[in-house]
Amino acid sequence: MTAFTPGSSARSTVDLRARDSDRVDTCALLDSALADGQFTEDEHASRVESAMGAKTFGELRALIGDLQFPGRLGNVPVLRPERRRNGRRWALAGGTVAVAFGLGALAGVIGNGLGGSAEASDHAGSGWTTPEGIERFLDDYRDRFGDLTADEVLLFPEHASVDRVGEDPRSATDYLYRGEFREFGSPSTRSLDTVPVDLAELDVERLIGLVRGAPETLGVPTGIVDQIRFEYDDSDLEPRPIVRIYVEDEQAQTSGHMEIAFDGEILELFPRSAD
Repeated sequence: MTAFTPGSSARSTVDLRARDSDRVDTCALLDSALADGQFTEDEHASRVESAMGAKTFGELRALIGDLQFPGRLGNVPVLRPERRRNGRRWALAGGTVAVAFGLGALAGVIGNGLGGSAEASDHAGSGWTTPEGIERFLDDYRDRFGDLTADEVLLFPEHASVDRVGEDPRSATDYLYRGEFREFGSPSTRSLDTVPVDLAELDVERLIGLVRGAPETLGVPTGIVDQIRFEYDDSDLEPRPIVRIYVEDEQAQTSGHMEIAFDGEILELFPRSAD
């Protein structure tokens, strides 16, 4: 644990207007402090409510300035405002998050350092979207092909699909996976501009933690992880391989998803929404 001490850049931005993502960052930090026993649930709830109504960085930092955080949380923009210029952070679907969401939904990501509590993991998914399923898929993929490269990989509870460049770089072969890989359909045309991803670059431990916590994090606590997508995203200012984790509760007709980098950095959150 390291105590939060604002640097010069933080002190010079006290009047900077806060974004919704900065408020969510602050709530995540407050969740972390609650999990560490740094204050009571009542004080946590009070600070979260204040965070969701804060207008400036100075107001947000006043809520976290007496707290300690592990080093892995030290680069969030509310602690280091210069990171606001470095691309995406946690985004909010619909522009505004209700206080009820801030009161602990992010504990799914922050709570135990890997992204979820034991309770959250009960709803993390089934089959190939579970931690065990992810690990087995990666092992089987490496055994089958000798590497972990692909144009796109989709994991579902009952099967997985893979698009993989063929011997001719202008074609791709589709594979269906249900414990073993089988070619599916005819080879498809592939653009030479397609950038494959290498699943060997994944922080698998971090990914599994985020998968465990995804239902709680996205405000769909009784949902399951029903899809995990690995692909190269060139639509942003910083093209990179990303993972999209989707959660759905069919009975409640709610869903949400998150996007993360291969190193486990959370890029965007799209919390609970009615289908």
